[in-house]
Amino acid sequence: MEQYTTQLLVIGGGASGLAAAAAAAEKGARVIVAESMAAVGGNGLFPRGVFAVDSVLQRKRLIFADTDEIFTRCMEYSHWKIDGRLVRRLLDKSGDTISWLMDKGVDFCDVVHHTPNQAPEVFHITSAEENAGSVVIRCLKKFCLEHGVTLLTHTRGKQLTQDDHGAVTGAICEKKDGTEVHISAERVIICTGGFSGNQEMIRKYYPGFKPEYVAKGGGMRHPGDGVRMALEAGADIEGNFAMEIAAPKIQGYAALNLILGKPYHMWLNRFGQRFASEGIVYNFAQAANACLRQPEGKMWVVFGQRQLDQALSDGRDMIELIHIDPKAEEQLPQTMEKAIADGVMVKAENTDQLAAFIGCPQQAVEASLTEYNVFCRHGRDAMFAKDRRYLTPLGDGPLYAIRAGADMLITHGGVRVNEYFQALNDQYQQVENLYIAGVDFGGVDADEYNVEMSGHGFGFALNSGRMAGEHAAEAVLHQ
Repeated sequence: MEQYTTQLLVIGGGASGLAAAAAAAEKGARVIVAESMAAVGGNGLFPRGVFAVDSVLQRKRLIFADTDEIFTRCMEYSHWKIDGRLVRRLLDKSGDTISWLMDKGVDFCDVVHHTPNQAPEVFHITSAEENAGSVVIRCLKKFCLEHGVTLLTHTRGKQLTQDDHGAVTGAICEKKDGTEVHISAERVIICTGGFSGNQEMIRKYYPGFKPEYVAKGGGMRHPGDGVRMALEAGADIEGNFAMEIAAPKIQGYAALNLILGKPYHMWLNRFGQRFASEGIVYNFAQAANACLRQPEGKMWVVFGQRQLDQALSDGRDMIELIHIDPKAEEQLPQTMEKAIADGVMVKAENTDQLAAFIGCPQQAVEASLTEYNVFCRHGRDAMFAKDRRYLTPLGDGPLYAIRAGADMLITHGGVRVNEYFQALNDQYQQVENLYIAGVDFGGVDADEYNVEMSGHGFGFALNSGRMAGEHAAEAVLHQ
């Protein structure tokens, strides 16, 4: 058994965990970070940009990102199901956190739109070729090490320890080799990255969600240790959860996602019926809703050569830059051949072949194609009001179809907290000495991930971690 004593223990070394550790160490607190993986970073390594409002970069670019306006849009997007105090705190802190990260070496170079014509721009990117997340993690790790933070890797949090009054006093962790690690701490911050790898939790907190319809996309599948430990210590669950899901997607044929992410195609369900405006593809959460409500979660993306040419002539949007290999277009012909050979894509010379691939009556496909082409020729989608700039008739030549689905990325939601990110019980009282940050706390996303707040999953993780670390450090240094 190994034993440690510290002022502040952070369980989880991802974006929120390292932000918490850096903020606390900056205040002068002694900090230990317990990380279950071989290295820190977690899902914080993958984001391409950071959400922020009223940052120094936005002001230099004359981007007028008004906090009140964005707060209102955020609350309305969620139909006011989320915690306005938490959202306000996170928004108000976000611009300053960009400067805080820049002071630690993060080279933010621009603020860009994440989806076409998005305004105002809130997505802060770095000049490095690697993801902004990797840059942020590297700089926070360096700062932590320079300021005396102890990083324990291969050390998984198992159970919080508490005194006779229920106050948290540290945690019992376990190393990869089974060695038990006891860490005594005056304050504990949990930020373990959600529970996308825990099917039991997903079934419990996402009733009606059918994981068999959803592939596991990029990122790490965390088992929900933080949420479980907090509940065992007396914390309560916030009512709303959001699953970050993207569609249409395909696994194993990465270059095809260069096509699937464009709005020019036609989407059909297993009955051969069109079911949505394909223009919603740029809001991947809404697109996932439309796709997953189809029978058995099945859908097919149908296009001809003209749609393919349009898709490839477009510039890449930010989501494509994040998730798709820069060489995808070069790889596309070979990937299409392989997908056709593997039976997940078809090149159909007629509607009979297309219907056979989908497994629906030929008449249904014929009717959908005829209706869609009429809409395109008239410049008006009289069914789903698809933006006319995306309406391109499917020609008389061969038609392609890809059997696509949805990818699950990460869970958002969990433990109830106050505006200082202190864990609360079912009476809204503090679980003494316990804080929750990152995607382990709930109250800022409801029903679906808010794509309009581009990068807020990463941004809110950094801000909640920073604020939890600052508050916890002040508590232990001035008690």
